[in-house]
Amino acid sequence: MVEQRRQSELIRKFKDIEGRLRSLSEKPRLQRLDEHVQDSEDVSGLLEDIREIISDYQVVQQMEMYKRACGLIVTAEASVLNNIRYAQRAEYCHGDRTGCLKGTRAAVLDQIEHWAQDSDKPPVYWLNGLAGTGKSTIAQTIAERIFADGRLGASFFCSRDFEDRSNLHFVFPTIAVQLARKYSEFRSILVPLVQSDPTIVDESLYNQMKKLIIKPLEKSSISTVIVIDALDECKDEEPASAILTVLGQFVSEIPKVKFFLTGRPEPRIREGLRIPLLAEATTIFVLHEVESSQVDSDIRLFFKQGFLELARHRHELDGWPAKEQLDLLCERAAGLFVYAVATVKFIDHRNDDPKKQLDRLLQLPNSTVYEGMTRFKPNTTLDSLYTSILQGAFGNDSPVNDPKVRSVLGAVILATNPLSPSTIGTLLGFDAEDVFPPLSSIHSLLALQEDTDQPVRPFHKSFPDFIIDPTRCINERFHVSPPSHHPELLVGCLNLMNRTLEKNMCKLPDAVTNSEVPDLHERIERHVSPALQYACKSWHKHLVDEYTVRTPEITSALHLFLENKFVFWLEVLSVLGAAREAVDALDLVTKRLEASPTVELANDCFHFVTGLFEVIEESAPHIYHSALPISPQMSMVRKLYEPHANPMTRIVHGLPVSWDLASVTMPYSCSAAAWSPCGRFIAISDGESRAEIRDAATLKRLTILEFPGGYFGRLVFSPDARLLLGYKYRPEKLISWDLQTGVVVSAISPEQWDDDTECSSITYSACGTMFGVLTCRSDAFTIRTYNVHPGTLTYSHPVEGKVVGDIWTNGGCLRFATMKSGSITTWELGFASRNTPIEVESLPFPDNPPHGLSPHSFHPTLSRLIFTHSERMFVWDARHSKFLLTARSKWRKRISFSSDGHLLIHKAGSSEIHLWKESPDGYTLYRKLNQGIGITDLLMSPDGESIFAFGFGEIQLLRSGPPGAPYAEFEMNTVDPTASFSRKKTHLWFIVEFSPDEASAAVASWGGKTITVLDLESGHAPLTIDAGMKVYGQRVSGSTVVAFGDEWVATWNLSARDSRYDGVNVKSRIRTVMTGCPGIGLLRGVSISPDLHRIAIGEGTSLHLHDVPTGRCLASVPMRGKGFRRLWFTSDGRQVWYITDEGEANGLAIAEDSKSSVIKLEYLEPTNQPPSTPPWLSSRGYQVTDDGWILGISGKRLLRLPPHWWSLDTIHRTWSGRFLALSRVGPPEVIILELEE
Repeated sequence: MVEQRRQSELIRKFKDIEGRLRSLSEKPRLQRLDEHVQDSEDVSGLLEDIREIISDYQVVQQMEMYKRACGLIVTAEASVLNNIRYAQRAEYCHGDRTGCLKGTRAAVLDQIEHWAQDSDKPPVYWLNGLAGTGKSTIAQTIAERIFADGRLGASFFCSRDFEDRSNLHFVFPTIAVQLARKYSEFRSILVPLVQSDPTIVDESLYNQMKKLIIKPLEKSSISTVIVIDALDECKDEEPASAILTVLGQFVSEIPKVKFFLTGRPEPRIREGLRIPLLAEATTIFVLHEVESSQVDSDIRLFFKQGFLELARHRHELDGWPAKEQLDLLCERAAGLFVYAVATVKFIDHRNDDPKKQLDRLLQLPNSTVYEGMTRFKPNTTLDSLYTSILQGAFGNDSPVNDPKVRSVLGAVILATNPLSPSTIGTLLGFDAEDVFPPLSSIHSLLALQEDTDQPVRPFHKSFPDFIIDPTRCINERFHVSPPSHHPELLVGCLNLMNRTLEKNMCKLPDAVTNSEVPDLHERIERHVSPALQYACKSWHKHLVDEYTVRTPEITSALHLFLENKFVFWLEVLSVLGAAREAVDALDLVTKRLEASPTVELANDCFHFVTGLFEVIEESAPHIYHSALPISPQMSMVRKLYEPHANPMTRIVHGLPVSWDLASVTMPYSCSAAAWSPCGRFIAISDGESRAEIRDAATLKRLTILEFPGGYFGRLVFSPDARLLLGYKYRPEKLISWDLQTGVVVSAISPEQWDDDTECSSITYSACGTMFGVLTCRSDAFTIRTYNVHPGTLTYSHPVEGKVVGDIWTNGGCLRFATMKSGSITTWELGFASRNTPIEVESLPFPDNPPHGLSPHSFHPTLSRLIFTHSERMFVWDARHSKFLLTARSKWRKRISFSSDGHLLIHKAGSSEIHLWKESPDGYTLYRKLNQGIGITDLLMSPDGESIFAFGFGEIQLLRSGPPGAPYAEFEMNTVDPTASFSRKKTHLWFIVEFSPDEASAAVASWGGKTITVLDLESGHAPLTIDAGMKVYGQRVSGSTVVAFGDEWVATWNLSARDSRYDGVNVKSRIRTVMTGCPGIGLLRGVSISPDLHRIAIGEGTSLHLHDVPTGRCLASVPMRGKGFRRLWFTSDGRQVWYITDEGEANGLAIAEDSKSSVIKLEYLEPTNQPPSTPPWLSSRGYQVTDDGWILGISGKRLLRLPPHWWSLDTIHRTWSGRFLALSRVGPPEVIILELEE
């Protein structure tokens, strides 16, 4: 029936057109000649009507097909697609976008449609034009027409007004989701890809497009068109647009897919389209170079149609406007459609007389200020138009209401995301009815709807540019000053959060991650108002300078917020997927606040967020289940918000007392690292064939950069942090990546290097187009320079003398320092110069230096040289010829200056870092950082506030301390002092064994001589045993402790102690079992039965079973296979199992003859599945997942562990019933948890 009605409506419209055509044909021929022009316009209009009717019908048909296609998506597939982070409402069919007026832009539209239909045409079409020339309306019309034809696969309309629609990393995921919903064959390929690797959407633009779009399109052979509008409104820092760079890599691989792009002719986009691979595949149409008469004709038609529509619902407008007025409007529009649209909207204000509105515009003089002053006309009048409209809004009366009107305009212009009138009223403390009138009076400059809950935004970006520029908006009544209006929004945001934030805003169930809540979006809409969402995500973006935050009103509101609403704010950010905003906000506050209780609280909040970022980001409920319970005992956040905590585990032992300076610790085997010059990123390599870019505040992985073969030994960022250069060993390669896209810009094989040549240092040129490499071969140094693209050697320069430290960039040149003949000389050469290096300056070397003094590094700005000699470090001020520091430094390579040279860090011990600060007398010890892991290397951030250290399978981000803090010695993760087991050998594993009754636990460091017995009820350590020998394992049961080491096994009967027992020396109660077999005391070579009565000892090729009370050997058998990896008793003590080096599991039953009491060991059938549980799974069913979640027996998420507590590579786990012990290298060495499900 529906289809029949649509067909009937279509037939009716065609009959109407047939009648109109017949009336034209029946006119006398002479009359038709006289009215030729009018007839031509009528026929053209009829043709447009026919096209419109057909298009409307096709759109309805396509929408039905699209709905049917979406209805075929199964629930599992829909879940995968919905979990992909993509931009909301970015498609052509959303929002208030409008297409071209019927009859306008006909030639341009026809050309584009012809390109889209012709498979022989280039696959990329770029429509470029200046602001206001109508690019987006053309893109909208093209998208509508191509959709009607069934060929539109996806569309993305960029907008700087919306965070997701201006974020480059949302473009490809959004397009992929749209393609998957339209094409089932595309979806069948995409969904499994995302399921197997959910992190694809977080990878580089290159990997995003390759995996999310190119691979499915290649396999499915889909023919389609993709529209991307307003590329210039994406936040793109690349010289060549990142999207275009990536597109150029792949466009040839998908010949059946076409891309229609629009944007301003900005340099970065023009450069992108000059990329060789893309230039050959692109048709370029310059919109502002269209014949001016054609543009003027379209604008005139737009004006005429607009005024005719206005006349239909207004009275007394016959014959209006006059031809002279229309001519003047067209002249002033000067080819800019934005002027025409704004003018018609202004004149069509419902509360004003259209004739008076037009007269007001035409009476104003022309302005000469506007970015579009090109070939159109020298006197464009957008500024004049905006001034006239604002004059009407502000009125000519006393400016008593001007502040309120400016405040409303300021909120529209300065908001980071478009706000609705009701939201603006909420933030500014105005009634909604006070907000809408001033916005309505300038409706022609805004995208404004009648619904006060719908966002309002500038109609065109030229309006904000005008109103915040005092040289253009010269009337102070209208001018919006950002420094004045940002604080208004900041105070409004803080006050709103202080009034309305509360615990569990979205009424989420316990123990779930955000992604496990199917109706999370609906819950957010119900419980978190748009105003509160904006306040939570954006308040800090209005903190534009240090003076703003120091005003009493803002400081007071900020302190109140941190003290009462902080974790509730984190909860809202978590569900909004914006947890990273908390890092930026708190970092900004701590840097801009002066020393005060507020900044101390903000610092503690910063530690809370960065140290527990993973759980905060993944799960809002676990802020209360996990983050608060595992925060340090003395944390200000913990003390303030502990009443809100809802732990499902109890931390029996190991909870830190205070935040350590290692704010983030993660498992990672790092071989090379580099800070970005801006300090926001850290590049690291895992010793394999890839590098990663990490967030420098949270160490969250942002991008993976892969290149096969070898491993990276050096990494360096370009000065603008757009490129990363890596040097790979075996085989040698110099790889340069574009960081925004992930594309390999060049990969150079230095074939002219000799086999024993080593790369000592690398650096980019200031502009990032070239780089220099310092190589060394048998103490002979050479500097080579290369072009980044296409990756060719420019020049090679041998160097005389020994090069000290790294090479560096200075302006457009490369510099380096050498030592020769008692002096330190700085040299300079041009990156592209064939000339030999020239001397910049020569400074004196120390008189009578210690013999063997070796130069380590050179700081060029301050001319300071670091020497090392015989486990000591010297800092020499070459400019003033004096030593500034002499200190012990056993590890020569682990020394680093801050970028300004005023701070110095070095490795002073295996796990200790010393931080030195410049003082009048040289360098003074400022911090001692005992960070707990053996250090491989360390780097200081450019601002000197953070240190990146790595070693022993972990990476750490350390805070060097708040500015201005006095000298202090910090020990990482200080634990409860009642736990007295040894913490000196932090590079050793700790061994934890629980008693069968789960009342106590024995703790010892592997190879240490002390055993600590913990009471699991209180978490305290009432007993410490001095074993007198190295301990490799122990057990506790009631009052009995059993331990073993090399060639010994000992037992302690603790119940026999007298009142004089001091808890330390209980050697008198030892019973020792001597095996007589050297080398048996390895950790996995001995196991004690659960009842402590028997000990199994693996010795070379034999396995022995001993009786603990007597030390007697009960049985022995030969071991099968070569060696063993692990030895253990089953839980009932009746079987012993071991795993050989080949991975084969062998079990032995312990058989006892009831008559003779003879014990036998009898082999069971070999198996690959022995009766044991893996270290991440308890016998009761608790488990630790690969990403750090502790799951209860029912699968409930009980706790999210910090990364350094759960890594499979660096953590040992010991389960006993509801208890879990985690032991690791470095503090806190032992954490014991009681799982309470």
